[in-house]
Amino acid sequence: MCVRYTLHKTDAALGAISKALGVLLGTPDWAVPRFNVSLTSTMPVVALAGGAPAVRPMRWGLVPERERASPNPRLLANARAETAARMPAFRKGVAARRCLVPANGFYEWKEKGGVKWPHLFTLAGEEPFAFAGIWDPAGEGLPETYCILTTDPNELVAQVHTRMPVIMLPETMPRWLGDRPLEEDELKRLVRPIDAARMASRPVSRFVSNSRNEGPECLAPPAGLNPEPELDFG
Repeated sequence: MCVRYTLHKTDAALGAISKALGVLLGTPDWAVPRFNVSLTSTMPVVALAGGAPAVRPMRWGLVPERERASPNPRLLANARAETAARMPAFRKGVAARRCLVPANGFYEWKEKGGVKWPHLFTLAGEEPFAFAGIWDPAGEGLPETYCILTTDPNELVAQVHTRMPVIMLPETMPRWLGDRPLEEDELKRLVRPIDAARMASRPVSRFVSNSRNEGPECLAPPAGLNPEPELDFG
């Protein structure tokens, strides 16, 4: 699952999406740097508006349609890419509401000696990217919401977790963003894990493990006598 990510260089991430789509997407004033994005956060998401890409504020966590009137509905952070097109909570989004979620990296935790050590995963050179997302429209007292698709892990992420977010690169961003159904083969190609050689990872401070913590400290090296070593898939 992907339940925590960072968007601390919003201009860079939106700039990469702008270049890939061939449109100008400015950074909204409300899109402040975030080092520890968690469920219920309101974040910039690129979705179609009137047929054109636009940056819109959306809350992380889809709410199943049948639970929208519930006082304590489930919030769905992720959707499995292999089955989302068939699941009631996600199939409309996969067919007609595919979005790009700007990001600079994501976190996963590896247990060692009874301690969960956080790792930051980025693209090589910390190149900005986007997650493959789907979104739901506002209604019944809810704002626009989004969730992130996940897929099988590549060799790097597999050392820490059994799933990884679907990462969109410049060559796949225009193909994912859209409001019309994709051919099944094209969908399968787009949600495959990216090559591990295009990614990097490093352990970071356990400060990030608390979802209430925010700031550059989330990216600091781990403290302690026996920090978790860097991952190596080579």
